[in-house]
Amino acid sequence: MRTLFDKKRNIIWLLLFLTAAAFCAVHFLVFLKVPMGVDWQQKKQEIYGGKLQLSGKKMVLRDGVKGPKWHTKKNWLVQDFLVSDIDGDEDLELILLVWKRGRFGPDMPFWVKADEKSYSQHIFIYDISEDLQVKEKWLASEIGQEVTRFKLMEKNPSIILTEEKSGHCSLWRWESWGLKNMDSTVSLVAFGDNIIHDSILDYGMKAKAGDFSFLYEPFLQDIEDADIAVLNAETPLVDKASAYGGYPSFGSPIEVGEAIAGAGFDVVACANNHCLDRGIYGIDVTESFYRSKGLTWLGIRSPSDSVIEDYKTISRNGMTFALFNYTYGTNEIDGNEKFPGIVDYLPEDEAGEKELSATLKEAKKAADIVIVFVHWGDEYSAEVSAQQEHFTDLFANSGVDVVIGSHPHVLQKSCEVDRPDGRKMLVYYSLGNFRADQGKDESTKIGGEARIVFEYDFDGVRIAAHDLKQINSYWK
Repeated sequence: MRTLFDKKRNIIWLLLFLTAAAFCAVHFLVFLKVPMGVDWQQKKQEIYGGKLQLSGKKMVLRDGVKGPKWHTKKNWLVQDFLVSDIDGDEDLELILLVWKRGRFGPDMPFWVKADEKSYSQHIFIYDISEDLQVKEKWLASEIGQEVTRFKLMEKNPSIILTEEKSGHCSLWRWESWGLKNMDSTVSLVAFGDNIIHDSILDYGMKAKAGDFSFLYEPFLQDIEDADIAVLNAETPLVDKASAYGGYPSFGSPIEVGEAIAGAGFDVVACANNHCLDRGIYGIDVTESFYRSKGLTWLGIRSPSDSVIEDYKTISRNGMTFALFNYTYGTNEIDGNEKFPGIVDYLPEDEAGEKELSATLKEAKKAADIVIVFVHWGDEYSAEVSAQQEHFTDLFANSGVDVVIGSHPHVLQKSCEVDRPDGRKMLVYYSLGNFRADQGKDESTKIGGEARIVFEYDFDGVRIAAHDLKQINSYWK
């Protein structure tokens, strides 16, 4: 009996001991914040004839057969490393993702008496000379977030991208003396048809003495808040009064362009059915003006341009956007003759569609996001046309990220369309009118303001949020 009792008692004591040991170990680990579940990398990289090697959480620089030339400190746990000219001085730097005890780097601020004992995560940077001398460059305090992995941006290797457990990504760029956290999002706002009808033209030139800024005053804050602001410039600019005109053949004063630039717009989509209303003269004036103001114009080009671009690019926060602009056609000019070297038209045959698709795919390789502004559909119809559906499929199959439509003068639906690569393409079929005066037709007085936020993920750039805000497009 006693033997059985002793055995039970010993088992109970053993369980109590194991429980207490586990309790102490867990609390000890929590107290020290030892990194758990970290993906510790093991890799090698050649540099200046030497070899960087990361294994067993230790970083070593070897000099051929001569053995280790430099290594990290014993109590540092190296999660991963990168090599790049991060500071732009044309020499390579070693960038470490490190866990170490304490919140600070090797040197604490003079006002701190003692560092913490728990582990924290850091990014440390070293200069490496061609003779394999390693020198501390930037050994800063803790990051303040738990990074699961990091990499150099493919299109800009001077920017580091880090990913947290939540999937949120941050960007880091070298500025002056160290890494600075960059904004990892870009916001875009887009408006529909900007049409200077006769009533707007007369009011702006007479009552406002040529100042058309009144058109955009209700939207100034939204334009300012966006990293990229776009409108569809439905009417060409002209620089002489004899060329002014409203419907059906438009010519808008340069002062309209001044108001667009003054409001803070970054991009103007110019390919539409009215862009040739003043012939090549209107194209020349429009392009010249927007160029002089530093705006990005799309869809048209002067015959004098030495380089013909299929699309324009614009960058914000390290993110590159490829911007296209197409129109279904232009109004009757010289017997409805098209000017493909002057205006970007949607293709009319299979060969043209294949060429367009190839161009879009090439742009996708060069840019993070591809956006197509397209003048299409049926005027005054809220229904999406067969033409719009057809080109939506073409754009999706070509890897386009966003499509923003114009021309119907009324709002049409917006939706997400599946792409072959598993991602989504966001489509605003028509934003309706932005600033216009089409009489008593109430549907033309309601427009849309598309708002999109792009953010980095570890595999590229994605749409983080989007919405469509209804606006009053009637100018009075």
